[in-house]
Amino acid sequence: MPVDSGGADLYSVLCCLLTFFVALAIVLFVLRRRRPPGPGGPGGGGGGPTTPSGPPDPYAGMSTNDLSTRANGQLVAVDNAVRTSEQELGFATAQYGTEAVAPYAQAVAAAKDEVAAAFRIRQQLDDEIVEDEPTQRRLLADILQRCAAVDQRLDAQADAFEQLRAMQANAEQLSKDLTARATQLRAGLPAAQATLAELGSRYTEGALAAVSGNVTEATARLDFADEQLQHAASSLTAADRGQAAVALRGAQQALDQSGQLLGAVDRVATDLAAAGQAATRLADELHGEVAAGKAALQASGGTGAADQMNLAAAVARAEQVATDVRGQLAAPRTDPLGMMRRLEGANASLGRALGAVRDAAERAGQARAQLEQALFAARSSVDSAAGFISTRRGAVGSTARARLAEAQQQLAAASAGGEPVAALSAAQRAHDLAAQAMDAARDDVERWSFPSGYGRMGGGGPVIVSGGGMGGFGMGGLGGAVLGGILLENVLSGAGGGFGGVRIGLMPSGENPVPPAPVQARFGGPSTWARHG
Repeated sequence: MPVDSGGADLYSVLCCLLTFFVALAIVLFVLRRRRPPGPGGPGGGGGGPTTPSGPPDPYAGMSTNDLSTRANGQLVAVDNAVRTSEQELGFATAQYGTEAVAPYAQAVAAAKDEVAAAFRIRQQLDDEIVEDEPTQRRLLADILQRCAAVDQRLDAQADAFEQLRAMQANAEQLSKDLTARATQLRAGLPAAQATLAELGSRYTEGALAAVSGNVTEATARLDFADEQLQHAASSLTAADRGQAAVALRGAQQALDQSGQLLGAVDRVATDLAAAGQAATRLADELHGEVAAGKAALQASGGTGAADQMNLAAAVARAEQVATDVRGQLAAPRTDPLGMMRRLEGANASLGRALGAVRDAAERAGQARAQLEQALFAARSSVDSAAGFISTRRGAVGSTARARLAEAQQQLAAASAGGEPVAALSAAQRAHDLAAQAMDAARDDVERWSFPSGYGRMGGGGPVIVSGGGMGGFGMGGLGGAVLGGILLENVLSGAGGGFGGVRIGLMPSGENPVPPAPVQARFGGPSTWARHG
C-alpha cells in the first residue's frame, strides 16, 4: 500500500511545532520562577522593572556617587576618631599604666583593624580593576558598616575612659605640667628652624615636603595650647573645673602634635642622610644588573623573541635611570628617597625580565641583597606620610589615608621575614604607595582654605567660631587646631552621613545667625563627639 507522503509531511510538521511550543513553555516557566516578585504580586506582574536577587540595598535611594562620597566622609571621620583615641590612650597609659587602660587599648586595637579593613576596600575600589556598579555599592555599604562598627566600639568605652582620666580632679597639676612642656617645646623652635634651613641647602623641596611646614605648624599648635592653658587658669579661678578640663585636653593634644612636628624634622634629617648613601649603593647595584642583562642578551644571540625584547627594553630603561641618578647625586641639592624610588622601580622591572634566565636561588639571593635598603626606604616614606597625615588630619581626605593604610600593610608583609622576592616586591610597593599617600595629602592640605590668615575661609564672609563649650579662645592658634583635628571641621568629618562634626562655617555678609559651637576631639567615635558637642 503506498504511503501518503503529503500526510506524513504534515504530521512531521505538527510534531515539530508541538515540540517547539512545549519547549518554549518550559523555558518561560523557568524564567518566570527565577524572576523576583514585582509590583504585581508573586508572579512579578505589573510590567515594572525587575530587581536583582540578593539582600536589599540599604542605600537604594542614594546614587552610587553620593554613596561613595558618604563612605569617604565617614572613613575620614572614624580614622580621625581612631587617631585621636590612640593619642588620648597614650596620655592615660603614661599616667595610669598599661593594666589600667587595657580595655581601652583593646577597643582601639580592634577599631584600628576595622578601619584598616575598610581602607583596603577603598583601595580595591580605587585600583585599576573597575568593579561593576552592584559590586561597587556592595563594597561601599561594607565600608559604611565597618565605620559604624568602629564608632560603636569606641563610643561604648568613651564615658568610662573619661572617668579614668579624671581631668577635672587633676586639673591644677596637669595645667602645671603642660605649661612646662609648652615652654620646653617653644624653646626648641629656633633649633628646628635652623635644621630646616640647613636641610634646604642640601635637599630639594620634594625631599623636604613632609616637614617643610613643620615649624610653622608646631608654632600654631603651641599658640593654641597657650590659649587653652590661659582659659583653663581662668576657669579654675572661677571654680569651673569642667571648662578647665576641656581646655586642658585641647592643650595636651596640641602640645603632643607640636612635639611630633618638631621631632619629625630631626628624623627626616637622619633618614635623608642615610638615604643618600643607600641611593649610591643602589645605583651601583643597578649598574651591575644592567651588565647582567646585557650579558644575558648577548648569550641569547638576539633571537627576537618576546622575552628577549622585554629584557632589552628593561635593560635600556634601567641604564638610563642609573645614569640619571648618578647625575642627580652630584647635584648641589638632591632627593635621595625619590632617587631610591626610581632605582627600585627600574630594578624591579629588570629583575622580572631577568627572571627567565635566572634560577630561583639566584633570584632569591639578589632580592635578599636589596631587601634591607628597600625596607629602609619604605619605612622612612611610610613614617613621613603617617606623620604628615596625623598632624594635618583635619584637611586630609580618604584617598591619602587609603594609600597610607595599604602602604603600612605592604610594609608589614615585607618585614615579616618571608620569601625574599615577595618581601622585596612588598617593600617596593609600600614605598610607592607611601609616596602616593604623601602627594595626595599635600594636595588636600594645599586645597584646604581655612588656615589662610587663620581668620578667613573661601570667598565668603568671616569665619564664625563661637566660644561655645571651648570658651572664648582667640583666633591665633585656631587654624592649627582645626588642621590638626583637635577641633573637628564639619565637611571633612562626614557631615550628613549620620556622624557628628564640628559646626564651623562661613557667615555670609549681612547675616547674623547664632554662631555654632566647635566640637573637640576626644577618646571615642564620631557619635561621642556629637554627644559631647
